[in-house]
Amino acid sequence: MFIYFLTQEKKSRLKMLICFGIFIGISSLSFNFIFKDCFGASTPIDIKAVNLTNQNLKIYGIAFFEDYGNENGNYVAYNTELKPNETSEFCIDSDGGKFWVVAKNIEDEIVYLEETENKKTNFKIISNQDTNFTEFEIAKELTFKKDKSLELEKYLVWTNIVLIILLLLNCSKRLKV
Repeated sequence: MFIYFLTQEKKSRLKMLICFGIFIGISSLSFNFIFKDCFGASTPIDIKAVNLTNQNLKIYGIAFFEDYGNENGNYVAYNTELKPNETSEFCIDSDGGKFWVVAKNIEDEIVYLEETENKKTNFKIISNQDTNFTEFEIAKELTFKKDKSLELEKYLVWTNIVLIILLLLNCSKRLKV
């Protein structure tokens, strides 16, 4: 491919690079959309959460593949922001281990944390449970990391969209000339 670009005239090389950039950009956006949920999960668990509080809550699922005390072997899935009395259904990949359903309010405080071992899939979020302080700290740290990851992902997706638009504008401008 490199040799092809060296042997062609400048206009066709640039047009080919633009088309290649558009293809890569659209492909990366498509893969981001496809693999965002439980696509290809080995043991997907469908979870239903109902917000019975009077505040907006961010809902997370945290699956543990090893001991959660050392914070290794976990997967955090962000679902959505639930308004009061709304229901959310989402999927998490849990390979038979423990997983948590966590809810955070707008001040990023954990208001709900429940642990289960793939037996319970319907959760009614009302208030804090009798939960260990260590579990709250682990959940807070993991959800914070996930929030930062989602911010970065959103930034990168929008950057990709802007670059695709610029490439399309450049390509259409070159076709008119």
